[in-house]
Amino acid sequence: MKNPSNQSEATQNFAGRGTVAQTDTPPSLHVTFATSLMIIVVAASGRADEIEEKTKQQPVQDLFRTDLVYTQEARELQFKLAPTFRRERGADVSEIPISVEYGLTDAWQVGVEWSALSQRNPETGRTTRGIGDLEFGTQYSFRNIYGSSFHAAPRFSVQLPSASINKGLTEGFVEYVPSLILARDFPELCNAQFFAQIGLGLVQRVKEPADARDREPAAHELAWSTGFFVPFTHWVASVELSGSNNQWNHGGKVNQTYLTPGCVWKLSRSVEMGVGVPIGLNRGSDCFRIITQLIYEL
Repeated sequence: MKNPSNQSEATQNFAGRGTVAQTDTPPSLHVTFATSLMIIVVAASGRADEIEEKTKQQPVQDLFRTDLVYTQEARELQFKLAPTFRRERGADVSEIPISVEYGLTDAWQVGVEWSALSQRNPETGRTTRGIGDLEFGTQYSFRNIYGSSFHAAPRFSVQLPSASINKGLTEGFVEYVPSLILARDFPELCNAQFFAQIGLGLVQRVKEPADARDREPAAHELAWSTGFFVPFTHWVASVELSGSNNQWNHGGKVNQTYLTPGCVWKLSRSVEMGVGVPIGLNRGSDCFRIITQLIYEL
């Protein structure tokens, strides 16, 4: 940058000469600053567009123990069949849940899930089977908040005890579950995503078992889950750590923690198939579970 006094002296010398001397004058401070600012803005915008382009893509539809921040697009339908098996202490339980999700907008979806068949096979006593419970839910997602890699999604669901309480296929509660899902994308790590969900299950008894000894305490339940997934070309690897506990109120008996490794294969643009294996980590958990899922989008 030129010294102002030297610049004034050069101007006076120029005015005293009759001919113009061609000199190589460096660009002014304003031009230099404007050019630098433009380069920074363009580079930052390009990086932001790159992050948004990578993170706005949906690498997987659903996992196994955690709801994701993704919703169905406007007027898009998703069908899911998710047969599950779990080995409880004293019984083997099989279920075939069927769910449908529909996008009202690109950020807001509604859905319904129904356990079309539930079967309970205790170590002692007879095997029981029948329909399971019914659940309605809705979710609104805020993706790439302020152009960042962060996402958030409030969710609310209501579970209705449509199954038989005397067959041991339901606990007889209407359950209201508000929850919050948070996630952060890492485009530089193969577009991996770290996520977390926390929810509170508020129960209301509407069915009583014939045998009072089978009556479960009406205890509200705190549930949480966290984990990550990494998408590859045709499949997605995931790990989830989740838990639920209602021992903090009304004599609840539930205290479960699971580690769930899983894998989802993208068979086509609209079809996914996945397998997850929740492994019980404490004495109150089931020994293990197997969750399978087949997803089809329209």
